[in-house]
Amino acid sequence: MNESIRPNGSRRAHQAMLARQRRRRRKRRLARVRRIRRLRALRSLRFWVRTACAGVVMLLLVFWAKFAFVYHIPEYAEQGPLVHAEWYITVKPWWFGPPVFDLASYAPNADDQGLTHPYAYLLNQLGKYAAILEAPQPVWVQTQP
Repeated sequence: MNESIRPNGSRRAHQAMLARQRRRRRKRRLARVRRIRRLRALRSLRFWVRTACAGVVMLLLVFWAKFAFVYHIPEYAEQGPLVHAEWYITVKPWWFGPPVFDLASYAPNADDQGLTHPYAYLLNQLGKYAAILEAPQPVWVQTQP
C-alpha cells in the first residue's frame, strides 16, 4: 500500500484517531444528556414545590373561610357534643369570618361575680359568631383526659 495516501501514516493510527474522536463525541453527548436531565429534574422539582405550596395556601384559605378553631371553653358552655371538650374545630355557618376563637377572652371577668347568666353573657359577647357555641357542627373535638 501507498503510505502517502494515509494522512496519519497507517491504517491502525487512523482507526485509533477515529476511535478517540468517537469517544470524545460520546462523552460530550452523554454530558449534554446528563445536563439536560438535571435541568429537567430541577424544573420538575420546582413545579411540584410550587404546586404543593399552592395546595397548602388553598387549604389554609378554605380553613379560614369555612372552619373555626375554638378553645378555652368554660365549663358552663360545655353542652351537647362539647361536654369535656378542651378545644374543637367546627364548620362556621358564615364565610370568611375569624378562624380562631378564644372563648376565655369573651367570658365574663372574675370581678363580674354578680352575673347570673354567664352563658348568656358569653353568647352576647360573641354576637353574630354565637352560632359556633349554640349550634356547633364539630369536625374534630379534643376532649380532656
